[in-house]
Amino acid sequence: MKKEKKLKKIYKDLKKEVKKMIFTEKDFKRFKTNENGYIVCPTGDYSRIKQFPAHSIFAEGCFFGEWSSFAEGCSFGERCSFAEWCSFAEWCSFAEWCTFAEGCSFGKGCSFGKGCSFAEGYSFGEGCSFGERCSFGEGCTFAEGCSFGERCSFAEWCTFAEGCSFGERCSFAEGCSFGEGCKAISPYWAFVYAPPFETEGKIYPPASCREYWEERLKIKLEGCYGEIEEKIVPLLPKILERKDLTECERRILESWLPKKEVK
Repeated sequence: MKKEKKLKKIYKDLKKEVKKMIFTEKDFKRFKTNENGYIVCPTGDYSRIKQFPAHSIFAEGCFFGEWSSFAEGCSFGERCSFAEWCSFAEWCSFAEWCTFAEGCSFGKGCSFGKGCSFAEGYSFGEGCSFGERCSFGEGCTFAEGCSFGERCSFAEWCTFAEGCSFGERCSFAEGCSFGEGCKAISPYWAFVYAPPFETEGKIYPPASCREYWEERLKIKLEGCYGEIEEKIVPLLPKILERKDLTECERRILESWLPKKEVK
């Protein structure tokens, strides 16, 4: 709900900024092309246009209405904003901080800059790539080989096909599913079951799990992760001798061992 309100505010603010530059199909036909023959589109409101040709190049801060459709290879500048049910063909690219309302779909090989925000129910084709700090609403689906930068966050019931990869400290809500060969670097993990994907580096229990771990380990875990690491690493060999640790607990604790001590 908060994300929807945020998106609506962004759309409203963006419309105010570009209200003097509302383009129609007639305007679009008059835009100049670059040396490669691609149409160069200035900042403005494109909500009155529904079909866009391949390799159109849009400046930053453009606004697009619902059901807009983009052919392959289109590119968008920073902070472009898209209403519901937009569709993008293969190899489209988006700069930082673009926002998308619900129901949009993307072909294979699309790329996104950092901080892009997506509402619920998105679908992405194979090989899409995302910069750091992107956020996704519930029920998004990702085809094979998608890659994500650091600190991306995913709401409930997102689905990842084979071979997806995640940068450091990405976080996942409940009910997400992962295909074979998915791998995450130092993810946040808040569940009682072990991560269903390969991990590299430490697995971080989020702050919401602090009380649980304090109870399980009988240790006060105060401060940031660096301070906790200094306190707990010397105790890990003894802790890992316990027979009552769950598979998930053991895997998380072992991920905090210095590399030479990992069994």
